[in-house]
Amino acid sequence: MKVAVSALLAAAAFMALGLAIGANSAKASTVGGTVSPEFNYVGLYVGTTVAGDVDSLVLEPPADPIGINGTYTDTNGNFTVPKDTGLVFPPVNVDLDVVNIQGEIGLTKDGTGNYNEATGAMSVDLSLSLTLGVDDLEALSEEVGIPLGTGALACKLSPLAVEFSTGNGWPHPGSAFADKEALTDGSLAGAWRTKPAIVATEGDQSVCNIIGGFLKPVGGIWLANSTTPVTDMPDATGPVPPVYTSEEDGLVGTPPNCEEPEPPVCEEGFTGTPPNCVPIEVPKANISKVAVTPAKGKIKKGKKATITVKVTNSGDASTTATVTLKSSNKQVKVLKSVKVTVGAGKTVSKKVTVSATKKAKGKATITAKVGSKSGKSTLTVKK
Repeated sequence: MKVAVSALLAAAAFMALGLAIGANSAKASTVGGTVSPEFNYVGLYVGTTVAGDVDSLVLEPPADPIGINGTYTDTNGNFTVPKDTGLVFPPVNVDLDVVNIQGEIGLTKDGTGNYNEATGAMSVDLSLSLTLGVDDLEALSEEVGIPLGTGALACKLSPLAVEFSTGNGWPHPGSAFADKEALTDGSLAGAWRTKPAIVATEGDQSVCNIIGGFLKPVGGIWLANSTTPVTDMPDATGPVPPVYTSEEDGLVGTPPNCEEPEPPVCEEGFTGTPPNCVPIEVPKANISKVAVTPAKGKIKKGKKATITVKVTNSGDASTTATVTLKSSNKQVKVLKSVKVTVGAGKTVSKKVTVSATKKAKGKATITAKVGSKSGKSTLTVKK
């Protein structure tokens, strides 16, 4: 357990050492100008499940100070820390008596920051990639008392997002730079709020999972530049940050695997993008006219005659309609109904036979009807 906790402390120290580039100065905020604060004190807060929370000053004089090197992108104090050149340092080896731990660090993307030359306030956001490795895993197994295997092991933790600011109050309070040009007598406080993914780049993934299991999601770094000796870090002025959730940025999933949510959709029968949903116009049939030809005609007693029923559909969907037929003369007979299929915007014709009995006389009005639409044909009975 001693080695495991020491490894966690060494990992965070590597993160601090990884910033060691640049000179201690702040040029005017012009595009292409540099801002390069140095820090001669580093405080580290690491939460573990095996040794509690460790809060320690891990770097102080006469050790070489560390620094951040940024390039201004505008005249408002905004700057970037390039992914490929913003963090440049050789692999670090730390002797933990039993094993040597090697560490490498880099940026997963460009870092961003802002420096206010008038107030001395600064903020820097970095997304880090940290690789920890050992050459002799068997020695680590003997110390921990857990069979972890043999040979070399390397575990990559990424991304580890750290948000530094002179205005943060945890793990120890930040403070604006008193000397705004030399960037001295000020401090940055930063915290990561989620445990990154841990992937074996060499060796067994299950062993990296064990190491990752020691680490709590929230931890912090305090970077200070002080021209007077610092023996004790100032007490925090703010609470421990909460564990990051995907919902904070409108995402879904469990960090670090946050994803964009599925876009909202309108309910069935509606179209558009919520909340601007409108009903989907469903094509409908519309029987707009029913006609019977001839409008006037003749039929002989005991004989048959033919009339034509015409049905018009002015809608935008096809339909099958039932045409009801009725005769006003009981001696002149016609089918009770016929069916017709009418396409959208079409008119169909249907021939219908009318029969007159030998006793028929007078006139017969044949009515064809679909819904509220109807047409008529008047037939005169002849001898």
